Amino acid sequence: MDFVFTKASAIELGVTGLCFYTFPNFTLVIFGIICANGIFRNFSKKKTSKIEKQTMRAAIYHPNEKYEYQFKNIELPKFSPSQVFIKVEAASINPIDYKLSTPLIPFMRWFICHTIGRDFSGTVVDVGNKVQHFKIGDAVYGNAVGGSLQEYTVADQNQIGHKPSNISFVEAAGLGLAGLTSYQALNFWGDLNGKKVLIIGASGGCGSFGVEIAKYFGSRVYGVCSTKNIEMVKNLGADVVVDYTNHDQMENIKRESFDLIYDTVTSAEDPNQEEIFRSCLKNDGKYVAINGRAVDFLGGFTKWERKDYHCHILKWNRDELEIMKKMVEENKLKPKISEIYSLEKQNVKFAFEKLRSRRTTGKICFEI
Repeated sequence: MDFVFTKASAIELGVTGLCFYTFPNFTLVIFGIICANGIFRNFSKKKTSKIEKQTMRAAIYHPNEKYEYQFKNIELPKFSPSQVFIKVEAASINPIDYKLSTPLIPFMRWFICHTIGRDFSGTVVDVGNKVQHFKIGDAVYGNAVGGSLQEYTVADQNQIGHKPSNISFVEAAGLGLAGLTSYQALNFWGDLNGKKVLIIGASGGCGSFGVEIAKYFGSRVYGVCSTKNIEMVKNLGADVVVDYTNHDQMENIKRESFDLIYDTVTSAEDPNQEEIFRSCLKNDGKYVAINGRAVDFLGGFTKWERKDYHCHILKWNRDELEIMKKMVEENKLKPKISEIYSLEKQNVKFAFEKLRSRRTTGKICFEI
């Protein structure tokens, strides 16, 4: 059964888990409704008639081992009336992809997405009869609900955009998740024009997009990164670059006051950057992060958040993907690709090891 992990489904699963401990019988009813909905959607899907092959090569999560991956020939994915069937040309990976490989959350691997990856670029091979914005032959990028480290995939028409004409498929594969996350996070609190913005982790996947997007909307941008990435962040357009390994620079930045702080670093593996930089906010300043404590993620889903703080949860949006396409074609935004691999088992393992190190710059991509 195919199941798309969305904000709504996350809430459904959360409610189901809560009810499990309080109202066991009610829990069974809710779980039954979720399964029935998934079964109904699965029956509405069809196979493509545009290609003859019935199986494809795909990378999937190992059923038992953490951070282990397998390659298998699996059936071509089916697609619904509002989805498109796509030949994958390139894909990129993100931290959420290796987090799904842990046995601690097996339901997310097997019930929701046992195939690996979401970021992709490719060519439309077939379309559902309710698809309005795309046609066969279109080059597209965005979120592949059917997995991206494979030969073919499917995507909802509202979660993809047309590929920018002036970049390669590989570059386009690195644009969707990180680019759209930064676009939405930075614009969450409103107009950025004339604002003073601090971007923590300015050389990473989301951070590098953040620098360019904040500059595009008229902000004065301060970027925080390591010594080796200072020139890179300057070239992205940052007005001031802060080396977090330099004690004097860190002390100086703490004397500044910012309208907005964009935190792309805080995670379970890294120090809480909010504790370091929160004092740098103006009295009416805002803090936005893309990671954080469990309670912060819950707030991002429910909107019950701390004052002047937002943990951003990406919402795939076709209109905003098309805006980013325009920004790329105007040479105001460009994906930064750090490494490109072919789709082989050893390469997938090595690429995820690099990603988990959290010391990469830009995006890690695969040519399919």
